Amino acid sequence: MTDVVIHRGLDGVESITGAVVVIDVFRASNTIISLLAAGAREVLLLADLDRARALKSEDSRRPLLGERGGIAPVDFDGGNSPSAAPSLISPGDSPILTTSAGTQAVARLRAAETVLFASFANASAVAARIRGLESPVVTMLPMGLEARTPAVEDDEAALWIAGLVEGRSQDFGPVRARLLDCEGARRLRRLGQHDDLAVCVELDSRDLVPLVLAGDPPRAVAMGADTGRIRYNPSSLTGRDPGRGEG
Repeated sequence: MTDVVIHRGLDGVESITGAVVVIDVFRASNTIISLLAAGAREVLLLADLDRARALKSEDSRRPLLGERGGIAPVDFDGGNSPSAAPSLISPGDSPILTTSAGTQAVARLRAAETVLFASFANASAVAARIRGLESPVVTMLPMGLEARTPAVEDDEAALWIAGLVEGRSQDFGPVRARLLDCEGARRLRRLGQHDDLAVCVELDSRDLVPLVLAGDPPRAVAMGADTGRIRYNPSSLTGRDPGRGEG
């Protein structure tokens, strides 16, 4: 049986081995899920704003999406928005995404064998994938606000997915109530991101699991039959500091 452990924040993530599930409910996980569901071929994951801009300059057709402090930089094509971002891409696109938390983790997971993105939206699909992995230990990585402060929504998602993996009976009603009343939800409302909040508190709305493939930059693809045995091998990043960005 797979053991599930929870590691909060970025401290020490460089040494985490095995399978890692990155959880950034508000909102990177859901934005990545939404982009792939809308037909993106891949989502390029950047930690640093300037590198994201440079990648856009190499190919202006790539939508440049992301946020700092919850707001899209003025020169970006869009924000870190699971409700809006899909309308900014066409099927087959490779959008660029840089965020304050979720994409920061990818840049530092140097020893992991498999890296997935999860939220409530794909919780059951992720749990099913975890049960099929050849990893004795799976680490849940709830990112928290800007990867610095624990966040109710990320902790709740980590516990929910762990419960699914372990076969526990769970009631989403009380969990959803806590999500809607937490500081992260209040922050989204203050920023006027009501549509994003609605997307982020949906349970099992997507049967899609983003799998991170190592590279420069790393990228998320929809996990399928042809990717199920691919390992995250960040050897191409060895010797290079991918940067932490501003988040």
